[in-house]
Amino acid sequence: MNKLIPFFILILTSCAVPKPVVTNTSFSTIYKSTNGGTENAGYLHITNNEDYIKLIETLKIDESEFNKLVVVNFKENDVIVLYQGQKTSGGFEIDVEKITWENKILLVTKTEIVPNKGEMVTMGLTSPYCITIIPKTNSIKIVQ
Repeated sequence: MNKLIPFFILILTSCAVPKPVVTNTSFSTIYKSTNGGTENAGYLHITNNEDYIKLIETLKIDESEFNKLVVVNFKENDVIVLYQGQKTSGGFEIDVEKITWENKILLVTKTEIVPNKGEMVTMGLTSPYCITIIPKTNSIKIVQ
């Protein structure tokens, strides 16, 4: 019987339950605008401060807003910019609805707002975009 005790201890300790993997699904949209985006719909994944500063310098952002945007911790986070593309009127918006992980791919679910038919909107070209802080990742997939 004494010889079986070490055997049972070995079996019980080798059958440990694996610890669940905790993945960060927090995000924060820090800026949205209807003007200043790109002509075509798409996204830009920024992983370092230098590229981020270059981006926000090209956008038509008020100086008071600019100072709030430059504070991003790129050791823990990345930035994603979603572009809705050029539109012929106002009433359009784009934003991040949620993020989830699938294997090691960050799935970014976007939401796009379009004006209702017959709704009063401003007439003129717009190009909506949003800037969102996301967890650090090597791979992103945009879903709708």
